[in-house]
Amino acid sequence: MTEFKALLLDIEGTITSISFVKDELFPYAFDNVANYMEEHYDEPATQIILEDLRQVAQQNCESDLSVVRIREPKQECIEDVAKNVRHWIKRDKKFTPMKALQGLMWEEAYHRGDVKGHLYPDVFPVLQALADRKIPIYIYSSGSVHAQKLLFANSVEGDVTKILYGYFDTNVGVKGDPNSYKTITTQMGVAAKDILFLTDVEAEAAAATKAGLQAKLVIREGNASLSQEAKDKYGTIETLDEIL
Repeated sequence: MTEFKALLLDIEGTITSISFVKDELFPYAFDNVANYMEEHYDEPATQIILEDLRQVAQQNCESDLSVVRIREPKQECIEDVAKNVRHWIKRDKKFTPMKALQGLMWEEAYHRGDVKGHLYPDVFPVLQALADRKIPIYIYSSGSVHAQKLLFANSVEGDVTKILYGYFDTNVGVKGDPNSYKTITTQMGVAAKDILFLTDVEAEAAAATKAGLQAKLVIREGNASLSQEAKDKYGTIETLDEIL
């Protein structure tokens, strides 16, 4: 049993299969970005994201010749956004406004019932047990907070949001930076040493422990292999009930 007063969870490869995001969510966004922009172009939320995407494209096109500057006319704008977003999805980029746009597209898919958020079978019983013990549970993912809430509100286990305390995304910083975890610790109001972070990525475990958190690596089928050094340093689990 691991002693902790708060739990911080990665999503992909930790409580949700990487294949769900890779094989369902990303292809949905890839296929539907142009249609979504066409249908929702004039909405305020889309326009705010669009301005942020313009800035990212402007910065990124100088180092990546596949990225284009986003033009002003509506049809050219949609064409340019679709080209960039599809390229960034292929390159697995984590740009915050792109994640925000994906979140809006996935919201539509969830509400239509086209997509259900995957959770491993061992996840919900453990989260419920921790919630019953009044241990707060937080999420930290490179996907937007909006996208995170959608996944948990429309999961295969139903609406799980009622037992989650809060969510963090790249607005607090990238997941490989110890400062991101320091920011999260401050916002959670819990001492770093009392927070357990679960992830499938060595660099994230390293960053979290540098910030003073506890960390364990989660081994799931389909995840990237872990070095023996990391396994020895952080310890591993294969199901969440191993932390109870």
